[in-house]
Amino acid sequence: MEMGKHVIVSLNSSDQSKMKHIIIYNHDIQKYPPILSAINFLLQEKEEVVVLGYCSNQNTIDQIRLNGAKFYETVVNDTTASKLSKIFNLFSYKRIVFQIIDKIADDKSLLWIYGNQNSWMLHELVYKYKSILYLFEIPRFKVSLRYKLLSPLLNYKKMMQHAFKVVCCEYNRAHITRAYFDLKEVPVVIPNKPDYKILKEVDVEVSRIISKLPQGKKIILYQGIFNFPERRLEELCQSIDFLPEDYIICLMGGDDKNKLRLVDKYKSNRVIFLPFVSAPNHLAITQKAHIGFLTYFPTEGILESCLNTLYCAPNKIYEYSNFGIPMISNDVPALKLQFDQFQAGISVVEFSPKKIAKAILEIEDDYISYSKGSQELFESIEIDKLYSKLCN
Repeated sequence: MEMGKHVIVSLNSSDQSKMKHIIIYNHDIQKYPPILSAINFLLQEKEEVVVLGYCSNQNTIDQIRLNGAKFYETVVNDTTASKLSKIFNLFSYKRIVFQIIDKIADDKSLLWIYGNQNSWMLHELVYKYKSILYLFEIPRFKVSLRYKLLSPLLNYKKMMQHAFKVVCCEYNRAHITRAYFDLKEVPVVIPNKPDYKILKEVDVEVSRIISKLPQGKKIILYQGIFNFPERRLEELCQSIDFLPEDYIICLMGGDDKNKLRLVDKYKSNRVIFLPFVSAPNHLAITQKAHIGFLTYFPTEGILESCLNTLYCAPNKIYEYSNFGIPMISNDVPALKLQFDQFQAGISVVEFSPKKIAKAILEIEDDYISYSKGSQELFESIEIDKLYSKLCN
């Protein structure tokens, strides 16, 4: 992965010694753009960077090493493993991380501990070193049994309060986190704006996918996972019946039972299913879209899930808006507020095939304005400045 270009805000004055930034995560960093963005920024700043964790893409590992970072593989993130194997792997991961930290960390180190559950496992480090707890979602309000076994001495609230900084990716999530854990200040808000450099050369496989797309059509694109009922895509597929012939719908993502169900029901020359394409290669397909589609529906009975969905913070917003692509979603507060503020898209209140089609045609009638608003949304977030402020 090629490193992005930045307007640099120096972290270190000439009379300060360089800080060692240690990035720690127990899942695949390739699937978490905020981690890659932080690594890119720190390396661009000529900071000392050490990454502890797992990455499924050897090219990404090679690139961050080439740019000066050290990478230690501490766990192989096998999502198909049994529950018992996963617990054993987490014990092993925790032990290895502590061993490495004991050797490489000092009083000038800054630990970036990513993920709520990861912080549970590594809670002792928060008291020993200056630590950033970087949360991808609203944190779980209660520690699950598996992690109580892994960290029996964890004092969850105290750990959160002791962190140097807590980071959330959305404004409302930050205030909920502060209120629940009685933090002294609102967590730092850093949106999930990826730091992808647009590829000058398109991957061969991606070129093949693009070549098979119908030419001269307006693509309504969904990219992401197919989890149901959170990601309701039936209505999008059905909306093609209410759109002119120059529109097609493309749904891009990994295969699972939910995707296969949609394929069986809706696959046609106007509803096209594309495979998962790893970042940042997928952007070569993203930029072909005419309108981007997002959908987030709360899961009944699970409070954290409801809050995370209502106040979602998808990196897809910035992947679409990077190309000035207007967006359509269901009606959730976080998306509606941004769409309305910048006139970047439409949140469909009555989520039905006819209403989705109507929203698509409404954007079409004023496409230039919506496209401009989408670009303004993208440019409203200056990730470099946010990271610089966080580190200082």
